[in-house]
Amino acid sequence: MNDFLGNNNQFDFLTPNDSDRPYTVAEINAGIAKILEQHNTLVWVSGEISGWKSYPSGHCYFKLKDENSQIPAVIWKSAAVKLDFKPRDNMAVFAVASISVYAKAGYYQLSVHRMMPAGEGALHLAFEKLKEKLYKEGLFDDSRKRPLPSSVSALGVITSKNGAALWDIVRVVAKRAPQTDIVIIDTPVQGGKAAGQIAKAIGTMNDYGKVDLMIVGRGGGSIEDLWAFNEEVVARAIYGSRIPIISAVGHEIDFTIADFAADVRAPTPSAAAEMAVPDTMESKRYFELCAERFGNGISGYFAEVNRRVERIKSSRALTRPFRMLSEAEQSFDGARERVCQSVKSTMRIDSERLRSAAERLTALNPLAVLGRGYSVVSNASGEAVKSVKGVNIGDTVKIRFADGGAWAEIVG
Repeated sequence: MNDFLGNNNQFDFLTPNDSDRPYTVAEINAGIAKILEQHNTLVWVSGEISGWKSYPSGHCYFKLKDENSQIPAVIWKSAAVKLDFKPRDNMAVFAVASISVYAKAGYYQLSVHRMMPAGEGALHLAFEKLKEKLYKEGLFDDSRKRPLPSSVSALGVITSKNGAALWDIVRVVAKRAPQTDIVIIDTPVQGGKAAGQIAKAIGTMNDYGKVDLMIVGRGGGSIEDLWAFNEEVVARAIYGSRIPIISAVGHEIDFTIADFAADVRAPTPSAAAEMAVPDTMESKRYFELCAERFGNGISGYFAEVNRRVERIKSSRALTRPFRMLSEAEQSFDGARERVCQSVKSTMRIDSERLRSAAERLTALNPLAVLGRGYSVVSNASGEAVKSVKGVNIGDTVKIRFADGGAWAEIVG
């Protein structure tokens, strides 16, 4: 680039002309612009952005600077729409640009064609390399990820106390579950020592052991700002935690190694708080609705009971109780008389049957026959002798009379 302007004789237009008329300022700027346009002024430059401004036209203006100098720069709309990151002041970048002259203002500038964050390529390479290593070791396995507890009485939060992420979490928890305690460990979330401090805080929270769940994270930023959550020491601390962890780093489009190692990844700190605690206020409203429905049901039930009582009070049974009682007594007396007559009739019939049966039994009684002068002869075995053939001379027999018996011997 030292000789991009060529030989000094290209400045001949600056010498006095034939009319000895001095050149105007515009002519000089136009001449310098012409000289630059005649040469290849494409350069690759590194520096930090300063004074970044984006205009409604889509063009962006800024300065590229280093510790010793600075140069104006512009990115026209056609190139600005192709940027895949959001430039900001103090960001280190690489740019491919052409040197041009802004003749109206009388200064030269860089017309940037392409630009990328300095070191971003190396960071992405390191990210993918570590991600692959830890994946092979099983730190990201879904089988080891634990479900979030259904009830959280104490929530641990590891982040910077000065960051917006903390207050987003506190606000959401206070709204959804104000009874939940929040235990905070203030930790740097960016810078060279942040990763070690975050890992140490995770260990401290596990040693404390009085929280049910942890949120580890921070708000959004550049890849450099979020890099602490891409360090191996943080991933291993998350993996080794006995307490379930929600990773909440950056915005929805940001992914870090911590996200893959955590039990659950939340797109933002606010979303992490919503995942961590149930909406007890919503539960309260639900129970209030249930209580209202229960109350309405009870009121309806007792209203129906009251209607039934009123119907009973107005019934014939309660308006004329004495008449109903006398009628009931009369009905009872009639029923009792009918029962007594039926019992007497039954007893009379049964008595006649019993007397007739007794008379028949008496007629059949062998003692009655004996009473008329008859007797019964039985042998020594007690068997009745019904024929003369049943005895022999010399047999002993028993003769039964109406009033006793006697033994006899057959002699002929």
